[in-house]
Amino acid sequence: MRVLRIEGMRRDTRSPEERAALEAAEARPVDLSVGRVLEEACRQTGLDDFGPMEFTERLGMLLAEVEADDNVWKAHKEAFVGFCVSAAANRLRIQHYWVEHPDSLEVAIERPINVIALPRSGSTHLENLLAADRRLRHLPVYLAAQPAPQPGEPLGPGGVDPRWTRAEARWELQRRNEVMAAMHEHSPGHACGENELQMPDFSSYQWEWMAQVPGFRDYYLCHDQTPHYRYMRDVLKLIAHQFPGDQRWMLKSNQHSEQLGPLLDVYPDATVVMIHRDPVATLQSLLMMRALALKSSQKALDIDAHVDYWVDRIERMLRSYLRDRLQVPQSQLVELMFEEIVSDDVRAASRVLEQAGLPVTEECLADLEAYMASHPRGRDGRVIYDLEGDFGLSADELRERFAFYIDAFGIAPERRRES
Repeated sequence: MRVLRIEGMRRDTRSPEERAALEAAEARPVDLSVGRVLEEACRQTGLDDFGPMEFTERLGMLLAEVEADDNVWKAHKEAFVGFCVSAAANRLRIQHYWVEHPDSLEVAIERPINVIALPRSGSTHLENLLAADRRLRHLPVYLAAQPAPQPGEPLGPGGVDPRWTRAEARWELQRRNEVMAAMHEHSPGHACGENELQMPDFSSYQWEWMAQVPGFRDYYLCHDQTPHYRYMRDVLKLIAHQFPGDQRWMLKSNQHSEQLGPLLDVYPDATVVMIHRDPVATLQSLLMMRALALKSSQKALDIDAHVDYWVDRIERMLRSYLRDRLQVPQSQLVELMFEEIVSDDVRAASRVLEQAGLPVTEECLADLEAYMASHPRGRDGRVIYDLEGDFGLSADELRERFAFYIDAFGIAPERRRES
């Protein structure tokens, strides 16, 4: 098994050529206006109906916060505009589909299984393992990236959906970074977080992964997210309308752990799955993943601010979960320990299926075992972390800070330094 380690986390490791290109781009102006984003989205799609326009307040807040950050290279500010244009273009396509197919909003999403565990806690693995059960369907990366088709776009050679082809090309680029490939698969058919469906509404915590936007975070946390959860559900209905079937949905979103009220409003009959993991292990993995993006986007890498932000963010999410978990009916809540998944993935998945009212049959077990055989742990390598050296954190001090959560669930510390 390959062992992967990122060196120089606290220093600029760019080549002179890379830095020169970034500095040259600083002379070019970058338009981070709402108007530019909307105009480019309309130009890309040939559409002009965004539906309700209240989303522009959130879009404007994101753009203004990125524009005001003097520590971000202009080249990366331009890339962020591109993310916003892509989301706005999806909003146009989604609105067009709803207008053309109003019956799509009548599609029922019943008794979904929804993994809500924190990022870097095994949630994606469990989601994909459960989704291997042929009685379930999942949200694949290629549809999360573009839920509605581009009007008039033909299928590709062999009848392949062009959305799949674009997602495959993106994954081929992403997997060139062997650390990111080892940490998080993002192939076209892989199960994807449901919060991606809120991106066109500019409402998801996912935007916190795209840029340093503490102001947006504060706005997001002090506003009721129920309308945006209804938007997410209606986009999922649109996808189900394109691909009809009677399978139940297998879904996941890490942000649901702090939004149980809105989640249950849109999916009152959901089976909710929480994975409890040592927060030290969760944080060291999360901090590494997000820091890789910071190393490329920031002029002067500010690791300490990055650490403070995400330690606080995870604490907020866990406190919210503890506050609200009793809103979930006991018969609909499954709480797993990370160690249960590591020691016996199939048995842990079987427990979820049984709680969701799906008998664990021989056919089901064959599906789960086949997935595990094709996705062995560490297939793409193991990433090694140095919590103190890279991030200036003490594991003991972190566990003291998170004692409110660790003690509540009797979570044992993880001793290994890889994930």
